[in-house]
Amino acid sequence: MPSRPLPVVAVSLLFGTLTGVASTFLPVASLSLSALLLGVLFTLTARSRCKPSFACLLYTVFLCGMVGASLGQPRPLPSALLSSAGSVKLDVIGEIAEPVRYGPSRAAAIISLHRILTEDESVPVGGRIRLTLRGAVPRLIVGDVIRFQSRLHLPHSQQNPGGFDYDAYLQHHRIQALGTVNLDAGSGQLQMLTHVTHPILDRADVWRGHMREAALRTLDSRAASLYLALITGETGYLSQEVRDNFMSSGTTHILSISGSHLGLIGMVAFWLIRRMILAIPAGWLLRLTLRATPTKIAAALTIPIVTFYAVLGGAEVATIRSLLMLGLLLGAILLGRLRHLGTALAVAALIIVAWDPLAPLDISFQLSFLSVLAIVLVAGRATPNPDPNAVPLEPDISSEDRRSLRFKAAHALRSVTNAGRELILLAVAVSLITVPIVAMQFHQFAWVGLISNLIVVPFVGFWVVPIGLLGCLVTLVMGATSLQGVLLIQSSLDGLVWMVQGFASLPGARWMVTSPAVWQVVIYYGCIAVVVWSVHKWPQRLAATLAAAFLVLWIWSPRDLPAKESVRLTFLDVGQGDAAVFETSEGAVMLVDGGGGSEVSDQGRAVVAPFLWNRGIRRLDVVVATHPQLDHIGGLGSVLREFPAGEIWTNGVDRDIPFVRRLQEVTTTRHIPVRPVSSAEPPIELGSCRVHVLNPPSPRSPESALPATLSGKHLNNASVVVRLVCGNTAVLFTGDIEQEAEERLLEAGPLASGILKVPHHGSKGSLSKEFLHAVNPEVAVVSVGHHNSYGHPAPAMLDLYRRLNIMVFRTDRHGAVTIVQTPFTRRITCEAAQRLQAVTAHRTGSWNAELENVRRLWTADMPCNGDALRT
Repeated sequence: MPSRPLPVVAVSLLFGTLTGVASTFLPVASLSLSALLLGVLFTLTARSRCKPSFACLLYTVFLCGMVGASLGQPRPLPSALLSSAGSVKLDVIGEIAEPVRYGPSRAAAIISLHRILTEDESVPVGGRIRLTLRGAVPRLIVGDVIRFQSRLHLPHSQQNPGGFDYDAYLQHHRIQALGTVNLDAGSGQLQMLTHVTHPILDRADVWRGHMREAALRTLDSRAASLYLALITGETGYLSQEVRDNFMSSGTTHILSISGSHLGLIGMVAFWLIRRMILAIPAGWLLRLTLRATPTKIAAALTIPIVTFYAVLGGAEVATIRSLLMLGLLLGAILLGRLRHLGTALAVAALIIVAWDPLAPLDISFQLSFLSVLAIVLVAGRATPNPDPNAVPLEPDISSEDRRSLRFKAAHALRSVTNAGRELILLAVAVSLITVPIVAMQFHQFAWVGLISNLIVVPFVGFWVVPIGLLGCLVTLVMGATSLQGVLLIQSSLDGLVWMVQGFASLPGARWMVTSPAVWQVVIYYGCIAVVVWSVHKWPQRLAATLAAAFLVLWIWSPRDLPAKESVRLTFLDVGQGDAAVFETSEGAVMLVDGGGGSEVSDQGRAVVAPFLWNRGIRRLDVVVATHPQLDHIGGLGSVLREFPAGEIWTNGVDRDIPFVRRLQEVTTTRHIPVRPVSSAEPPIELGSCRVHVLNPPSPRSPESALPATLSGKHLNNASVVVRLVCGNTAVLFTGDIEQEAEERLLEAGPLASGILKVPHHGSKGSLSKEFLHAVNPEVAVVSVGHHNSYGHPAPAMLDLYRRLNIMVFRTDRHGAVTIVQTPFTRRITCEAAQRLQAVTAHRTGSWNAELENVRRLWTADMPCNGDALRT
């Protein structure tokens, strides 16, 4: 039995939880793993390496974690909701389940469903939905029972290599459907019915609403957004520019109330309280220390302070987890058990996972847990005997020397040096232990964070947040409508912005990387464990070398090039929009469109840029903006902010609308040549391929004339159409052209192409049998959104392609479609074929389904068949 059994028990519970999650997809493998663990424990017991009682405890905890994770999966919505999801507007009654997240003219609320109202009856239902409120949103607090009308949609993730799995995120938060209410559309959209009392949360919500209004009324917009993020935990008012600067400087964790905020507030409160106690008269201090040491008193008084901050910040699940971890660490100090910080962290993990079995899958839990673990490891190495009641050894010097200025200066310098060394060691340890998670989730290596956090974190923790909290308390106590101490708070937040912008502007600060493979991350953490806990030098050195090799690999992020004499084409899943990446074996890259983009949802930022980083692409040779419509070029501005480009091709049509202006601003700022192209262009070389521009027509031709007022049809037919010819392979990108442009292209020249991007998302208005005969494609890809309101792709289009024996792929069902073409072969993979499918163990064919999941885990690119996934 180990000397500290609780960390081993916590590891067993985490292992059981992950096994339970895996049992959904690999039931037989999970049961085999549990049997293997039982065999290992039995062997250790037989060899007297482990007590039978402790072995039974470990296996019981493992099974509890496994069963808890299996049962913790969210249940599907009731059939009454499933049958009407997305088709009709429902009349729903539900209760606000979590603090509402506000933003400019919008809010997001988690609703616990109660009933669905129809003309004839009231149907009780269960489940949780995420409701987006647009317009003038009233003040809503946890416990409010509301009635609203909305179409509810089942979650559907966009499926791209290395992309964010929104479905999984919602499942982990037990959200089963999405809805929207437009409060500006008229009265009767949202009604307050009653309120379920939650005394503490009600008061915290009232405080938060009061502070939100006071901050927005008093501070400028940027400072107000930062103040709300740091003090009340509301990040909805932060602009994308502010978020980008914090991300580039490696300090983005500051923008959400989490373990770092609570730890800093706890540190400040603990230090101030302890110093105040030590400053009281000696006689009082002596009588006080007969009952408790100043350290223990400070720990006891710090707990309610950090609890108040956590509740004010919304008491969200991630914040409560961090509060629990910090509370147990303070409890260890209070009980004089500072040496057992690892045990306190293990207890926190046990409580959190027992409360929420799916917590280990949450990125906030992973980062908080790993950060606290790094702090515990550094504290354990730095203080071999950290008993707060132990009497420190002092040098044998006289009282006169002790009082001398020279001694005090030397002592202060030594203290500052030691503190600085420990702070640097702590920053390095936290960065090293969180590097793989940050790289996997955010595609970033925040090297500048090693420097910026040494300055920004203390400034925020020791000045900005305490000053902001003090202003908050004074405002609430006085009942003032304006934020108190506004001049000091405004200047402090301006200073924070100045610091962050300075670090973000350093050359190479935003170092983007590919997402590490899971097996690499597992080996990396294994190496970290060997370095920390091994008692032998050579395993430590070997493990450190291997971990360093992985770090170099991730930082380098070598380019994933297609094989020699081949090309690779990826149609990304950007919803109802277009985005495709064409790569040659020589490294040339062409991006055709960038998906939609707005302040709320930007496909260039969310999908296209992460995909390019994941491929190791650092530069775009050509960017084709087929035509100025939101679903095609709305996301290009975000992409071109991140990636240098050789030139951007347009159809020459200018529109004075926001997303076009954003793109023009980026091309001007980054000095990217903008080149209007037409069918008069000579063929252009792109690596080993030649690019032929087929549309729009030459400016000298009569067909090029456009009306003064452009309609959607005119814009569509003016789309840039390009045909790439690579050896005996041709690819035709058609933008949104309709039948008029297709008929014109029949006279323009050769159209034959083995791969076709289906015009206009498969619209019926772009269906020309003669055009298809001229192109004669073998493979066609439709870029289309899931359950889009246009009815794309049209049934007539699918029927015609099927009759012509053309294999059709759809991004809404297949996810991102990747085609690798060599002179002799063509391999097609799709992201939907990579996703694991739930396996029901008792059904016929479950073993084959599990084997298929194993293949998906083992094989990086699973081939897929358009016909197989067509329906």
